[in-house]
Amino acid sequence: MASTLSCEKEYVSRTRKSRAHFEKAKKVLPAGVESNVRFFEPYPFVVERAKGPYIYDIDGNKIIDFALGYGPMILGHNHPQVVKAAREQVGKGTMFGASPEIALEYIKILQKAMPSMEMMRFANSGTEATMHPLRVARAYTGKDKIAKAEGSYHGGHDYALQGVDIPEDMLKDKANQPSIPFGKGIPKAVSDLVVMYPFNDWGVTEEVITRDADELAAVIIEPVQAGGGCFIPRDNYLKRLRKLTKDLGIVLIFDEVLTGFRVAFGGAQEKFGVKPDLTAVAKVAGGGYQLAAFGGKKAIMEEIVPNDEGNVYHGGTYNAHPVSVAAGLATLKILSKPGTYAKIDMIGDSLFQGLRDISEDRGVDTWVESIGSMAQMYFTDREVSTWRDAQDIDREAWRKWFMYSLGKGVFFGVPHADEHFFTSLAHSKNDIEKSLEISDQAFKKIAEG
Repeated sequence: MASTLSCEKEYVSRTRKSRAHFEKAKKVLPAGVESNVRFFEPYPFVVERAKGPYIYDIDGNKIIDFALGYGPMILGHNHPQVVKAAREQVGKGTMFGASPEIALEYIKILQKAMPSMEMMRFANSGTEATMHPLRVARAYTGKDKIAKAEGSYHGGHDYALQGVDIPEDMLKDKANQPSIPFGKGIPKAVSDLVVMYPFNDWGVTEEVITRDADELAAVIIEPVQAGGGCFIPRDNYLKRLRKLTKDLGIVLIFDEVLTGFRVAFGGAQEKFGVKPDLTAVAKVAGGGYQLAAFGGKKAIMEEIVPNDEGNVYHGGTYNAHPVSVAAGLATLKILSKPGTYAKIDMIGDSLFQGLRDISEDRGVDTWVESIGSMAQMYFTDREVSTWRDAQDIDREAWRKWFMYSLGKGVFFGVPHADEHFFTSLAHSKNDIEKSLEISDQAFKKIAEG
């Protein structure tokens, strides 16, 4: 375990039970956590319960939460209407092995939000929600290769774990960047089927996709790239990509696992006025329960329909799990009410603009990239609009800000400098003001060196 830095001292002093728990967990869990993303130095804290905008750890600390389950909890934790819906469904049954009636009601509201999903299927995670449409696209086009943006994260399957984090010595020019597997155990044969393009660099994106068009089944994209933090599309990038893929006969897949119901009720496709061929959703879609979906054009989705000539296999024991669907439906009903996103965005802007202002006042160079209720703060004196921009930041300054804030009771999102944080409908003006006060203290210490 790394030595305790000054920015960590208060965190360590307030989380002794979490540390003891972590030491026990390491004996049965690799790295002591259930997901690699949850690990950070000196050790992660352990949660006992959550309510509204707060999580409470096993040491009794009340923490303002901007991680929000890494995205799903846009209403805050344990929203009473969501809890009520889940409990009522539990009383009716939790697992049937047959289609639950409530699924069609969920599909109806999902299609209202995203009319591009003419047909859809349920899944259980963001990973499944991107894995299946890639398979469907390969079947529909008869091609094997897919293109994804460097730095993007589309889940934990082999096709997706390409170019997520490219070591500096393996970075090439953007038009000829080879696909580098993220971690061990991924066959080179899969890497050879993935083409890399640079998000937000239209000239090179067009060059790469046009060059490989004859072999590409699909282009998959996070319409707001969250792999590497938060990058908003610029200069009509998405509209240009939509036209190019349509002209070339390539299936365009929007990975809206994070942006769906987060940046707008209809996700990024509503926000930016772009209609993809296929869409993947999860996170907010389940209201904190394991629920995902994918769908799109009827002609493409019908590749799944069983027939004598062969079809794309799609299955899953827990698909459309009744409790998850009930919770997700309750969440979407709340989000669909007029004026909801104006309030959500106002709360987000109050935090994100506040961070911009106080870091500038303290003379600390930052770039806060934000959209609606999602953002990341980069410690740099330059604009950050691409994944490569984000490779040249002061990660140690970010870590000091993050750990100082956590020690004071503010959890600023996924605990890594290349991730993101969120606000929720539950965060109050006082929550934002307190969080900004603590960040101001952190910036002061960073400015003092």
